[in-house]
Amino acid sequence: MRSNLGSSKANKELCEKLMERAGFSCVSVSNFHAPFDIIAEKKGRVIIIKSVSNIDSVTPEDGMALANLSNFFDAEAYVVGETYKNTKMEERKVFTRHGLSCISDDTVEVMLYNGSFKRARKFFSENVEINGSELKRLRKLSGMSMRQLSKNSGVSVDSIYRYEHGFTSASPENLVKLESALSSKLEVAHHLAASSRSAPQENGSISIFDIGREPFNKGFKEKNRFEFAELADMRTLKKWSEFYAKFNEIFDDVQFIMTDDAHHENIFGIPTIKKSDIYSISDEQELYDIAAERS
Repeated sequence: MRSNLGSSKANKELCEKLMERAGFSCVSVSNFHAPFDIIAEKKGRVIIIKSVSNIDSVTPEDGMALANLSNFFDAEAYVVGETYKNTKMEERKVFTRHGLSCISDDTVEVMLYNGSFKRARKFFSENVEINGSELKRLRKLSGMSMRQLSKNSGVSVDSIYRYEHGFTSASPENLVKLESALSSKLEVAHHLAASSRSAPQENGSISIFDIGREPFNKGFKEKNRFEFAELADMRTLKKWSEFYAKFNEIFDDVQFIMTDDAHHENIFGIPTIKKSDIYSISDEQELYDIAAERS
C-alpha cells in the first residue's frame, strides 16, 4: 500500500546529515514508497524518521504503520515536518498527531544529542490538537460567544477561532485556560494510533508482528529479527533488494519475499517463503536454514 505521507527531499537529507553527525548509522528509502524515510541506529538506540512537507498529510493509517514499525524495532518514531496547517513549524515545538510525535528539524537535533525524546522534552514545549467541534459544542452549551470565552479564558478570539476550525494546534497553557473557562475537559488528539497498534502473535518462542506496509509487511522476532514483504513487480523488488543490502550492513537482519508457491528460491538474492509455511515456523533457526538454502 502506498503511504499517504508527502515526503520532503530536502528535509529528509537534512535529517540524515544531522543523524550521521550525531554518530548514527543511517539507511534511507529512495525510489520506492514506504511509511518511513530513514531508519538509524547508534549503540542499540533505533530511530525511525518520516519526513513530510506538511504535518496535515499524516493519516491514521500512516500513524498505525509507523507505530507498528516502532513496536517491532523497539524504536523511537518521529514525523519531521516543515509546516502545519499551512504555517511554518515553530522551533522546539512538538505535538502528537495520530499517535506520532511530530517535530521540526531543529527539534531533531535537540532530541539526538539528549539521548532520547523523553529526556529532550524539557528543551521544548508540546502542542496538542484540540477537537474543534467539541470546543465549539461546549462553548455554545455554556452560552458563550467566542469573545466571551476569550474574556473568560484569556485566550485570544483569533486562537479560539483557529482551534474550532482545526487551523492550528494549542499550547498546553491555552488548553488548561479553555478547560477552566468551560469547566470541562476537551478532547485532544493524543496517542490515537499508539493505543491500538498491532500486538504480536506468539508462535512458540517467536513473536509475529503484522507491520502492514512494504518493504516490511510482517516481522518475526526471537533473539534476532526477520522481515517479510509481499511479492511485488520485479522493478520494485530490485529496489527493495538494494535497500535490504544497505539495511543489513547496520542491522544484520534477514528478509524474505512471501509467495503463494515455491516457483523461485530467491528473487534478486532475497530468499522466498510460502505464505502457508510462515505460521508453522517454530524457531528462528528454521528461518536461518531456509535463508541459507535459498539465498
